[in-house]
Parts: sequence; C-alpha cells; structure tokens
Amino acid sequence: MSPAKWLIKFTRFAAVASGISILLMMIAGAADVIATNLDVVGLRSRPIPATFEFMGAMMVVTVFLAVSFAQHDRRHIRVELLVRRLPIIWQKVADVIQFALSAMVFGFIARFAWPAAIHGYNVGEYATGVINFPLWPARFVLAFGVTLMTVQCLFDIVGVFSEKFSTRSVEPPREEEEF
Repeated sequence: MSPAKWLIKFTRFAAVASGISILLMMIAGAADVIATNLDVVGLRSRPIPATFEFMGAMMVVTVFLAVSFAQHDRRHIRVELLVRRLPIIWQKVADVIQFALSAMVFGFIARFAWPAAIHGYNVGEYATGVINFPLWPARFVLAFGVTLMTVQCLFDIVGVFSEKFSTRSVEPPREEEEF
C-alpha cells in the first residue's frame, strides 16, 4: 500500500473519531441540561460533575483530529480569486507556498505540543472538581492532530510534483458544490 493511502486511512480514522467526539459532546450537553433542570418536573436537579471539562477535552478532539482530513479534502478556506487566473505553474507555486506555510505553523505547534503532552502525563495533569478530570489525554490528541496535519501538508507539497505522494490522486475527484 502506498504512503498516500496510509495517510488517507489515518486522516479518515481521525475524522471519524472527531465525529464521535461531537456525538459525545451532544449527549453530555443534553444530559447536563436535563439534569440541571429536573426541578421543572419536581425532581432534585444537579449538574453532572465534570461536564464542562469533558466538553473542553472533546472540543480539542473535534478540532484537531478533523483538521488534517479537511486539508486532504481541500475544505479549508481559500481565496482563489487571483490564483485561478494564474497559469498552472504559478498555481502550483501558490499551492506549495500555502502547504509549506501550513506545515511550518502546524509543525511549530507540534514541536511544543508533544513535550507538553508528555509532561502532562508524567505529572498526572487534571482539572480539580467533584471529579478530578484528566487533561493530559486531550494534550496527546492535540499533539497527534497537529502532527498528522503537518504530515498531510508535507505530502501535499510533494504531491504537487509526484503522483505517488499525492493524496488527491488516490481517490476519484468529487463533484464540487456550487453556491
């Protein structure tokens, strides 16, 4: 299996995990709202402990695991008003610049995210409350997500010049949505 296909499998897995985290956030949020408002029906109402911390951790999972799939699918916001009018070689140059800048930014974040995640794990980082909610797993998810995004951007750079590393050529192109 080619490296591009492996990368697509990783990004899809991460996107599915991101979707599951959204579902878990919806369930936890709804349960917390219901539990907080049980006095309306005559029952004792109390918020669910650590829901706020759980929602914060799931937000990290949602955002940082989906970002590489959005890059693969070219769903990030791009202003192409001028780029589309350029000759194809300059369009490729613009893509390489964009991918390189993205790889640098996300690589820089990853450079600091991994040591922070390891440190959080080593010290057992948690949010205090009725339930001590561990924060270090979200740090590892963030580090993994930005690393995956960095790798996706690097594949995109090489993919501009080589079909073997292009994650775009692995699948048939989708029909573009029109607004």
